[in-house]
Amino acid sequence: MITSLLIRIKRACPRLWRMVENANGRIVRMRYPRLDDTASGMLPAPQSGGLRWSVVTGADIPELSRFLLSLPPESTTHFSPHPFDTATLRHMLSCGSFLMLTVRGTDGDICGYHFLRCFADGRAFHGLVVDPSCSGRGIGTAMWSLAARISAAAGLRMMATISESNLPSLASCRRGCHVEIAGHLPGSYLLLHCHPKI
Repeated sequence: MITSLLIRIKRACPRLWRMVENANGRIVRMRYPRLDDTASGMLPAPQSGGLRWSVVTGADIPELSRFLLSLPPESTTHFSPHPFDTATLRHMLSCGSFLMLTVRGTDGDICGYHFLRCFADGRAFHGLVVDPSCSGRGIGTAMWSLAARISAAAGLRMMATISESNLPSLASCRRGCHVEIAGHLPGSYLLLHCHPKI
């Protein structure tokens, strides 16, 4: 399966993976040149005293890195899609393969981060993390729902890989999206195909 092969390349040959990702990003941006605009147009409107979504820009990178590096180990047990340093995040922002979003709480600080890692074949893999102090507020479910709607509007097939033991993420995904199990991956991970509910 191509997903398993890509995962092996990413882990075993990071330099080769970086080259593949750069080439992939150029193709993604040619195929989906309005991806950022599509996402920006679908972000929930800011509400007084509520959460605020935004597409990540270069100015957000230092704060985003601090947020990710400050997460407790239990929050990243199943969330290690990429390093959290500023250099990596800047590369992700510039390479063209990623749509990155943050969620800010009432204090203006980042309380959640999610992204779509897009591929030239039309698939986009969703990943997310929420500050544990903000859990139970439906932020993760809203992230799944928003990402599925952005993907559908852009013409991308949204996928996700979630550990079978990560029951909270599986439940959140199913609340936010219609989910089909597309396959089983090494390490007891599920490959999921996610569709918007509305």
